Amino acid sequence: MNSFFQIREWLEHRMKKRNKTDFLIMILLGVLLMIITIPTGSLRKEKDVSENEQTQKEVQSEADYKASMEKQLGELISQMEGAGRTRVMITLADEGETYVDKDVSTDEKKREEKTVVYDTGDGEEPYVIRRAWPKVEGVVVVSEGGGNSKVATEISNAVMSLFDIEAHKVIVVKMSV
Repeated sequence: MNSFFQIREWLEHRMKKRNKTDFLIMILLGVLLMIITIPTGSLRKEKDVSENEQTQKEVQSEADYKASMEKQLGELISQMEGAGRTRVMITLADEGETYVDKDVSTDEKKREEKTVVYDTGDGEEPYVIRRAWPKVEGVVVVSEGGGNSKVATEISNAVMSLFDIEAHKVIVVKMSV
């Protein structure tokens, strides 16, 4: 706090003496502050690189999406009373969807859309704004308790509520010994 007052007093003292050199120094300091606060292209490149790394992680995890879902569902069902050991197979309806950013320009007579791309160093990639995971089409559950109708119904209900699929797309069967 004390240094603030010292700086303020120094500025007031310098402003009273006003000469050309002081004004030049103040202008140069102002320009320097503006240069420091203006964002540079290198910051944007760093952001693009981190976004590119995130997209690559999503693509890598996309390849394991089905296996991960099967594992999680199998572990969940095996924790249900009466289910016992469980194996799960999931089929997917599609590959999911990728939504890319687009620049839209409109004239009086036409509308133009251009996909936004960024430079990866090896080429250009579209800028992905959102990724929708694949939709689950069907599930087969093989469980030790699958022969018990009450357990099979509970497993079916759990799967239907998790994946929002119809009952005829969920099959629960008893595991062979």
